[in-house]
Amino acid sequence: METSDWLDAVRTNSSLLARAARTAGTGAPVPTCPQWAVADLLTHMSQVHRWVTEIVETKAQERVSRSKVPQPGADDDPIEWFEAGAAGVVAALEAIDLDTPLYTFTSAAPAPARFWARRMAHELAIHRVDAESAAGSPGPVEPGPLAADGIDELLEILTVKAGRDDSFAGMRGSYHFHTTDVPGEWVVEFGDGVAVRREHAKADVAIRGRASDLELFLYNRRGSDGLDVFGDPALVAAWGERVTF
Repeated sequence: METSDWLDAVRTNSSLLARAARTAGTGAPVPTCPQWAVADLLTHMSQVHRWVTEIVETKAQERVSRSKVPQPGADDDPIEWFEAGAAGVVAALEAIDLDTPLYTFTSAAPAPARFWARRMAHELAIHRVDAESAAGSPGPVEPGPLAADGIDELLEILTVKAGRDDSFAGMRGSYHFHTTDVPGEWVVEFGDGVAVRREHAKADVAIRGRASDLELFLYNRRGSDGLDVFGDPALVAAWGERVTF
Protein backbone atom coordinates (compact mmCIF):
# COMPACT_ATOMS: atom_id res chain seq x y z
CA MET A 1 0.00 0.00 0.00
CA GLU A 2 1.02 3.63 -0.50
CA THR A 3 1.62 5.85 2.51
CA SER A 4 -1.19 8.09 1.28
CA ASP A 5 -3.56 5.11 1.62
CA TRP A 6 -2.57 4.64 5.26
CA LEU A 7 -3.06 8.33 6.03
CA ASP A 8 -6.44 8.28 4.30
CA ALA A 9 -7.34 5.32 6.53
CA VAL A 10 -6.32 7.32 9.61
CA ARG A 11 -8.58 10.20 8.57
CA THR A 12 -11.54 7.97 7.72
CA ASN A 13 -11.35 5.75 10.78
CA SER A 14 -10.75 8.60 13.23
CA SER A 15 -13.90 10.28 11.93
CA LEU A 16 -15.88 7.05 12.23
CA LEU A 17 -14.50 6.36 15.71
CA ALA A 18 -15.51 9.83 16.91
CA ARG A 19 -18.99 9.38 15.44
CA ALA A 20 -19.41 6.02 17.18
CA ALA A 21 -18.16 7.48 20.48
CA ARG A 22 -20.76 10.24 20.29
CA THR A 23 -23.47 7.69 19.52
CA ALA A 24 -22.48 5.33 22.32
CA GLY A 25 -21.54 7.94 24.95
CA THR A 26 -18.23 8.00 26.77
CA GLY A 27 -19.52 5.86 29.62
CA ALA A 28 -20.65 2.98 27.43
CA PRO A 29 -18.81 -0.36 27.84
CA VAL A 30 -16.71 -1.61 24.92
CA PRO A 31 -17.68 -5.28 24.34
CA THR A 32 -14.52 -6.05 22.35
CA CYS A 33 -12.30 -4.59 25.12
CA PRO A 34 -14.14 -5.79 28.23
CA GLN A 35 -12.15 -3.72 30.74
CA TRP A 36 -12.76 -0.45 28.89
CA ALA A 37 -15.49 2.12 28.55
CA VAL A 38 -15.53 4.41 25.52
CA ALA A 39 -13.73 7.07 27.57
CA ASP A 40 -10.84 4.64 28.13
CA LEU A 41 -10.66 3.91 24.41
CA LEU A 42 -10.55 7.62 23.61
CA THR A 43 -7.84 8.20 26.23
CA HIS A 44 -5.73 5.37 24.83
CA MET A 45 -5.94 6.60 21.25
CA SER A 46 -5.39 10.23 22.22
CA GLN A 47 -2.20 9.28 24.08
CA VAL A 48 -0.97 7.08 21.23
CA HIS A 49 -1.50 9.83 18.67
CA ARG A 50 0.32 12.44 20.69
CA TRP A 51 3.14 10.03 21.53
CA VAL A 52 3.67 9.22 17.85
CA THR A 53 3.42 12.90 16.96
CA GLU A 54 6.24 13.61 19.43
CA ILE A 55 8.38 10.86 17.89
CA VAL A 56 7.80 12.17 14.37
CA GLU A 57 8.16 15.89 15.08
CA THR A 58 11.37 15.44 17.08
CA LYS A 59 12.73 12.78 14.71
CA ALA A 60 13.34 10.64 17.78
CA GLN A 61 15.98 7.93 17.49
CA GLU A 62 15.15 6.36 20.86
CA ARG A 63 11.95 5.65 22.71
CA VAL A 64 10.08 8.75 23.83
CA SER A 65 8.68 8.69 27.36
CA ARG A 66 4.90 8.75 27.54
CA SER A 67 5.32 11.48 30.18
CA LYS A 68 6.01 13.88 27.29
CA VAL A 69 2.50 13.35 25.95
CA PRO A 70 0.21 16.37 26.54
CA GLN A 71 -2.77 15.69 28.77
CA PRO A 72 -6.28 17.09 28.34
CA GLY A 73 -7.49 19.82 30.64
CA ALA A 74 -10.45 19.38 32.94
CA ASP A 75 -12.72 21.22 30.51
CA ASP A 76 -11.58 19.44 27.35
CA ASP A 77 -14.15 17.26 25.64
CA PRO A 78 -12.61 13.74 25.32
CA ILE A 79 -13.95 13.21 21.81
CA GLU A 80 -12.70 16.57 20.56
CA TRP A 81 -9.35 15.87 22.26
CA PHE A 82 -9.18 12.57 20.37
CA GLU A 83 -10.03 14.29 17.07
CA ALA A 84 -7.31 16.88 17.60
CA GLY A 85 -4.75 14.16 18.30
CA ALA A 86 -5.69 12.25 15.16
CA ALA A 87 -5.38 15.40 13.04
CA GLY A 88 -2.04 16.15 14.67
CA VAL A 89 -0.45 12.80 13.88
CA VAL A 90 -1.59 13.01 10.25
CA ALA A 91 -0.13 16.51 9.94
CA ALA A 92 3.18 15.36 11.45
CA LEU A 93 3.44 12.41 9.08
CA GLU A 94 2.57 14.56 6.07
CA ALA A 95 5.30 17.05 7.00
CA ILE A 96 8.20 14.60 7.37
CA ASP A 97 10.27 12.87 4.70
CA LEU A 98 8.93 9.34 5.05
CA ASP A 99 12.41 7.87 4.58
CA THR A 100 13.57 9.64 7.75
CA PRO A 101 14.76 7.03 10.28
CA LEU A 102 12.78 7.12 13.52
CA TYR A 103 12.40 5.07 16.67
CA THR A 104 9.99 2.13 16.33
CA PHE A 105 9.16 -0.62 18.79
CA THR A 106 9.77 -3.41 16.29
CA SER A 107 13.45 -2.98 15.52
CA ALA A 108 16.65 -2.25 17.40
CA ALA A 109 17.67 0.39 14.86
CA PRO A 110 15.52 3.31 13.68
CA ALA A 111 13.26 2.59 10.71
CA PRO A 112 11.66 4.80 8.03
CA ALA A 113 8.94 7.15 9.29
CA ARG A 114 6.32 5.46 7.06
CA PHE A 115 6.29 2.68 9.71
CA TRP A 116 4.19 5.01 11.87
CA ALA A 117 1.73 5.83 9.08
CA ARG A 118 1.06 2.13 8.69
CA ARG A 119 0.84 1.51 12.43
CA MET A 120 -1.59 4.37 12.99
CA ALA A 121 -3.79 3.19 10.10
CA HIS A 122 -4.24 -0.26 11.60
CA GLU A 123 -4.41 0.92 15.22
CA LEU A 124 -7.30 3.18 14.27
CA ALA A 125 -9.06 0.64 12.06
CA ILE A 126 -9.26 -1.89 14.89
CA HIS A 127 -10.18 0.61 17.61
CA ARG A 128 -12.83 2.14 15.33
CA VAL A 129 -14.44 -1.31 15.30
CA ASP A 130 -14.19 -1.28 19.11
CA ALA A 131 -15.99 2.06 19.31
CA GLU A 132 -18.66 0.87 16.91
CA SER A 133 -19.16 -2.26 19.00
CA ALA A 134 -19.90 0.03 21.94
CA ALA A 135 -22.46 1.82 19.77
CA GLY A 136 -24.01 -1.51 18.78
CA SER A 137 -23.10 -1.52 15.10
CA PRO A 138 -19.53 -2.70 14.43
CA GLY A 139 -18.56 -2.50 10.78
CA PRO A 140 -15.78 -4.32 8.95
CA VAL A 141 -12.26 -3.14 8.45
CA GLU A 142 -12.13 -1.51 5.02
CA PRO A 143 -12.38 -4.53 2.69
CA GLY A 144 -9.46 -5.48 0.52
CA PRO A 145 -5.90 -4.24 0.71
CA LEU A 146 -6.13 -2.38 4.04
CA ALA A 147 -7.40 -5.43 5.93
CA ALA A 148 -4.89 -7.75 4.24
CA ASP A 149 -2.08 -5.34 5.07
CA GLY A 150 -3.38 -5.25 8.64
CA ILE A 151 -3.00 -9.04 8.87
CA ASP A 152 0.51 -8.78 7.48
CA GLU A 153 1.48 -6.12 10.02
CA LEU A 154 -0.12 -7.96 12.95
CA LEU A 155 1.85 -11.11 12.20
CA GLU A 156 5.07 -9.10 11.93
CA ILE A 157 4.38 -7.60 15.38
CA LEU A 158 3.58 -11.09 16.68
CA THR A 159 7.12 -12.26 15.98
CA VAL A 160 8.54 -9.21 17.77
CA LYS A 161 6.29 -9.77 20.78
CA ALA A 162 7.35 -13.42 20.94
CA GLY A 163 10.98 -12.37 21.22
CA ARG A 164 10.34 -9.96 24.09
CA ASP A 165 8.13 -11.81 26.54
CA ASP A 166 6.68 -15.22 27.32
CA SER A 167 3.14 -14.53 26.10
CA PHE A 168 3.26 -17.57 23.83
CA ALA A 169 5.40 -19.85 25.96
CA GLY A 170 4.18 -23.41 25.66
CA MET A 171 2.14 -22.80 22.51
CA ARG A 172 2.77 -25.40 19.86
CA GLY A 173 1.31 -25.93 16.42
CA SER A 174 0.92 -24.27 13.05
CA TYR A 175 -1.76 -22.12 11.45
CA HIS A 176 -2.48 -21.39 7.80
CA PHE A 177 -4.43 -18.16 7.24
CA HIS A 178 -5.86 -17.44 3.80
CA THR A 179 -7.80 -14.39 2.61
CA THR A 180 -10.48 -15.16 0.04
CA ASP A 181 -11.34 -11.70 -1.32
CA VAL A 182 -7.79 -10.44 -1.98
CA PRO A 183 -4.45 -12.27 -2.30
CA GLY A 184 -2.95 -13.25 1.04
CA GLU A 185 -1.65 -16.44 2.68
CA TRP A 186 0.43 -16.85 5.82
CA VAL A 187 1.74 -19.78 7.84
CA VAL A 188 2.38 -19.14 11.54
CA GLU A 189 4.30 -21.73 13.57
CA PHE A 190 4.58 -21.70 17.36
CA GLY A 191 7.45 -23.64 18.90
CA ASP A 192 10.69 -22.15 20.10
CA GLY A 193 9.41 -18.69 19.30
CA VAL A 194 7.09 -17.74 16.47
CA ALA A 195 7.86 -18.03 12.76
CA VAL A 196 5.77 -16.41 10.02
CA ARG A 197 5.99 -17.25 6.33
CA ARG A 198 3.95 -15.80 3.49
CA GLU A 199 3.13 -18.94 1.59
CA HIS A 200 0.61 -21.67 0.86
CA ALA A 201 1.41 -24.72 2.97
CA LYS A 202 -0.29 -27.35 5.10
CA ALA A 203 -0.69 -26.61 8.81
CA ASP A 204 -2.37 -28.08 11.88
CA VAL A 205 -5.29 -25.72 11.35
CA ALA A 206 -6.36 -23.67 8.33
CA ILE A 207 -8.63 -20.63 8.61
CA ARG A 208 -10.01 -18.88 5.54
CA GLY A 209 -12.23 -15.88 5.04
CA ARG A 210 -12.50 -12.35 3.80
CA ALA A 211 -9.60 -10.16 4.86
CA SER A 212 -11.65 -8.03 7.23
CA ASP A 213 -13.20 -11.04 8.99
CA LEU A 214 -9.85 -12.76 9.25
CA GLU A 215 -8.09 -9.68 10.62
CA LEU A 216 -10.78 -9.16 13.25
CA PHE A 217 -10.48 -12.83 14.25
CA LEU A 218 -6.71 -12.52 14.57
CA TYR A 219 -7.14 -9.42 16.75
CA ASN A 220 -9.75 -11.27 18.83
CA ARG A 221 -12.51 -8.87 17.84
CA ARG A 222 -14.72 -11.72 16.61
CA GLY A 223 -14.94 -15.49 16.81
CA SER A 224 -14.33 -18.03 14.06
CA ASP A 225 -18.02 -18.27 13.16
CA GLY A 226 -18.52 -17.62 9.46
CA LEU A 227 -14.89 -18.44 8.64
CA ASP A 228 -13.83 -21.67 6.96
CA VAL A 229 -11.95 -23.64 9.61
CA PHE A 230 -10.17 -26.95 9.01
CA GLY A 231 -8.11 -28.88 11.52
CA ASP A 232 -7.55 -28.85 15.26
CA PRO A 233 -10.30 -26.85 17.07
CA ALA A 234 -8.08 -26.63 20.17
CA LEU A 235 -5.65 -24.48 18.21
CA VAL A 236 -8.46 -22.16 17.14
CA ALA A 237 -9.41 -21.73 20.80
CA ALA A 238 -5.76 -21.27 21.81
CA TRP A 239 -5.40 -18.29 19.46
CA GLY A 240 -8.25 -16.52 21.21
CA GLU A 241 -6.91 -17.34 24.65
CA ARG A 242 -3.24 -16.52 24.13
CA VAL A 243 -2.83 -14.14 21.19
CA THR A 244 -4.30 -10.87 22.45
CA PHE A 245 -3.75 -7.27 21.40
